[in-house]
Amino acid sequence: MRGPENTSEAGPWRLVHVVRRKLPDRRLRWIAVSVLAFLLLAFVIVWTTPLFEVKRIEVTGTSVLTPDEVAALGEDAVGRSVLGADLDAIAAAVAKLAPVASVEVTRAWPDAVSVAVTEREPYMAVPVDDETFLMVDSEGVVFDETAAPPGSIWRVELAEPGPDDLATIETLTVLQSLPAALADEVEHVAAPSPAGITLYLEDGRTLRWGDGSESEQKAEVADRLLAGGYEHVDVSAPDAPTVS
Repeated sequence: MRGPENTSEAGPWRLVHVVRRKLPDRRLRWIAVSVLAFLLLAFVIVWTTPLFEVKRIEVTGTSVLTPDEVAALGEDAVGRSVLGADLDAIAAAVAKLAPVASVEVTRAWPDAVSVAVTEREPYMAVPVDDETFLMVDSEGVVFDETAAPPGSIWRVELAEPGPDDLATIETLTVLQSLPAALADEVEHVAAPSPAGITLYLEDGRTLRWGDGSESEQKAEVADRLLAGGYEHVDVSAPDAPTVS
């Protein structure tokens, strides 16, 4: 009786099968080597040829700033490979400009760097003199000055506006908490100190608000007293308001 064939026995047919199994691995290795070589060649071309050198800095989104002001901060990249442009360094430099709220820097193939700027929006106009107003955003950052501020923003008297100034911080807290009906009546605001904020209303009325605390209660008390016909109301201590 014949037993099973010895499949481990070396012979011509087994050699053929081994060679066939090896061929795909060799092909994959050749493909991998070819791909790597192609990528290396592409990298060298992009890095060294003038075709992919930065020729310009493209700037969008500026209004307070000029495109040239922003582009000047990326001049170090001009003449270098687009691939080697230090985008983080350009973004960091542009972000330091006061009018810039945010910035995005990208490569604009084949020969440019794109800088997309989002500028700060004016929230308060602080008078310096009769002809000059500082533009302050909703975070208290002073970023521009103008002779004609937009009529849609708050006019606020502040001695030293800025994000670290307590009077500025308290004023922003007050303005951002005002009910819409009351906010519509405000003509301008004076904040000589953090706890001395006064709202000047239409028809010569005044509303002394104090600081930014207890804003909801202050608004309710002020609404009742103003509706009662009082022209000068002090709700800096809302539990004990005064009127005249």
